[in-house]
Amino acid sequence: MASRLRRFLHLERPRDGAPAPDPAAPGTADRAARFGAVQRPGLAPAETPATGARLERFGAEPEPALQLLDRGDRLPFTRCLRCGMDGHALAVECAGCGAALDTPEQRAADERLRVERARQAEVEAREAAARREALAREEAGEAGSRRALAEALAREVGERERRRLEAEGLGGGPGPLELGARVLRALGARWGRGGGGRG
Repeated sequence: MASRLRRFLHLERPRDGAPAPDPAAPGTADRAARFGAVQRPGLAPAETPATGARLERFGAEPEPALQLLDRGDRLPFTRCLRCGMDGHALAVECAGCGAALDTPEQRAADERLRVERARQAEVEAREAAARREALAREEAGEAGSRRALAEALAREVGERERRRLEAEGLGGGPGPLELGARVLRALGARWGRGGGGRG
């Protein structure tokens, strides 16, 4: 059996300067020397932190790092007076032409633009409300006209059926109210004579 496993002892190539181990009696010292020639000394393993040392993740929520600028009703951009290019709200220089965006004239122009846009938004809101109101009136008118059309159609169909029944000899008699009144009179007459009552 040892002869069959002997081939595994010769998997590594012989190294220069290292004595060849005796394949018949490999010992622990030989193995240590063999692996020591291949492995380089490494760093010592890092110490693991003690349990519970990093529990700050379970603490209170940290304050947000990003603070949003409250601009009130001001525009979210700055429009350059010289070239008309829009820049972000805090820009101090135009990216298109290099003009200063923090001058009093520029601020006044931005304020005029803000007022104009607010006025346009108000006009658009009024127009939208007027359109919604007109649409509601139109829908109500259409509903009324649809109902009137349905009633006219029902009357026409009723008249046509009445004429058809009269032509077949089934119609022409009294209406439902007249018929009901006749039946009640006939029943009343019978009851009055004692023929229809229980007595």
